Amino acid sequence: MAAFDPKAHLVTTTRNVYDRMVNDLKAVPADRQNVSPGGCARAPLQYVAECGAFNDFIAGFLTTGQMPDAARAGAEERARFLASFDTEEKALAFLTEKTEALIAALEGLDAETLGDTTDALFGRPMTRYAVAEIPAMHMSYHDGQLNYVHGLCGDNQMHWG
Repeated sequence: MAAFDPKAHLVTTTRNVYDRMVNDLKAVPADRQNVSPGGCARAPLQYVAECGAFNDFIAGFLTTGQMPDAARAGAEERARFLASFDTEEKALAFLTEKTEALIAALEGLDAETLGDTTDALFGRPMTRYAVAEIPAMHMSYHDGQLNYVHGLCGDNQMHWG
């Protein structure tokens, strides 16, 4: 039996969740991608853009060990930024670029340091491995929202294939 490779697991999981998110955004009708379901939720394109931004944030942290300056943006600045992704093409291009940067950061990790602990991100101790797996969980969470939105639009199919 092959030994567990934590870096390979992080990369594979990140790629798989990214692929599902892309497919699920494409399943949301184009005329509903930039519309707030119920009038108070964020639009599907904003979920995708947020995931790109978060992937970039974690890639920066994993590469430098420091919290990127962009993470300090205020709520209004973040809202304007996310709203700028007003087409599927823009949102997916951003998600793709930032996910590839994240994967490069994951591939560049020293496996010997994955158990090292930091509290520089969220004010609580976390291993580098735990930090590295958050983007996949975050994308999966928002992918669930995309699934819900295309379900609200009458599509009950699973688009993960």
